[in-house]
Amino acid sequence: MEATTVLSEFASKTRLDDISAEAIAATKRHILDCTGVALAATAEPAGRIVVDITREQGGGPTATVLGTDLRTSVVSAAWANGSLAHLLDYDDTGFSHPTACILPAALAMAEETGATGADLVAAVCVGLEVFERMSSSGRQHEHVLRKTGFHPTSLYGCSAAAAGAGSIVGLNPKQMGVAIGLAAANAGGLTQHFGTWGKGIHAGNAARAGVTSVLLARKDYGADPAGLEGDYGFYSAFHGDGNYTLDKMADGLGTHWSIVDPGLTVKRYPCCGGNLRALDAAEALVVEHDIHFDDVERLEVDVHPDLLDVVRFHKPEDGFRGKFSIDYVIAAMLLDRRVDLDSFSDSYCSAPRMRAALDKTVVNAHPEWPDDRDSRRRTPVTITMKDGRTFTKQVDAARGSPGNPMTRDELVDKYRGCAARVLKGEGLERSIAALESLETIPSVKTLIDELSGA
Repeated sequence: MEATTVLSEFASKTRLDDISAEAIAATKRHILDCTGVALAATAEPAGRIVVDITREQGGGPTATVLGTDLRTSVVSAAWANGSLAHLLDYDDTGFSHPTACILPAALAMAEETGATGADLVAAVCVGLEVFERMSSSGRQHEHVLRKTGFHPTSLYGCSAAAAGAGSIVGLNPKQMGVAIGLAAANAGGLTQHFGTWGKGIHAGNAARAGVTSVLLARKDYGADPAGLEGDYGFYSAFHGDGNYTLDKMADGLGTHWSIVDPGLTVKRYPCCGGNLRALDAAEALVVEHDIHFDDVERLEVDVHPDLLDVVRFHKPEDGFRGKFSIDYVIAAMLLDRRVDLDSFSDSYCSAPRMRAALDKTVVNAHPEWPDDRDSRRRTPVTITMKDGRTFTKQVDAARGSPGNPMTRDELVDKYRGCAARVLKGEGLERSIAALESLETIPSVKTLIDELSGA
């Protein structure tokens, strides 16, 4: 299967009119969500460093860093916005974290070229499709990749970002194949950085790789045409023989849209997606039974051992690592009946009340559970009260997931909570209106003006 050719022909030819209304609507929701999360990150210490570094490096003022008045090169803007979009681990998840890689690359190219909002929506949808097709071709091996240290976001994100950015500039199929293949040569990202600021730049690096590859391909730079499927290509290098299947890469391509099915999860909480079901279960228990911390003897969550390769920090000593600690997040839910950006500050983490809650929290690994995708995601929560009562809850579809989607109002409320760290008053509301009607905007530069935070 010539996977590079299949994807490059699709990405070079697909325009908004070719995409279903349902897929367009879903893509716009994820653009809104990812944009808000990136804006929130600019107000965080790590986000300010990303902006400072980008400013110091200079570059022609052709593209904007979201939430700032900084205009820089298209490559630097893609890197900065990608890093910001993934920094807080609040961006969408499902087939890893695609939008944080694709949107920043496509947005930077769209601003440079004066593309329309319709062009941007189509480009992001195309990138999402390429990402999921690449991911699903090796999905049976993906949990092994994570365990051995590779982060799928920045493996598939490079080529997906190239597809999105290449769509914006109208690469022909040959050029698109070069861009996708060259971008794949930049694939990487280490799970060692989970729970640190290092994870955020995985998406930034993918966005930068995508844009750089498109700039090269646009000038007819040459590369091997089998960058994905070749004997020494992407799949052979990262997955290994027998751990991927490319024969279904073209099935339904251009008619079955991955952003609709299987779809992506919009996170309610700014932490690893492996925590989401447990958090919803803990919230349901404390609200339904009016449970208070002082009345609790023990808080337990049962997990498959593979999940602990991701949410691997136990009783973390700093707040950011709490994003990848399942005992930390359910302890926070028990304390406050909420988990938000403030739940992961160092002061919150070190507070006596959090340390006391962690002392009551137990994570039980179950190696006897089946080694399948559903079992690896199970996270039932049990609360034992001091009076002996016990309450248990299992959530199969987290709120915000395709099986339990957020309402429009919930999604916009999340955006407001994030974007309000940078945008104020009428400007904030104008940004929502622009993002929700994105496909009608004559120039992406109009949207950028609303998101600059100037």
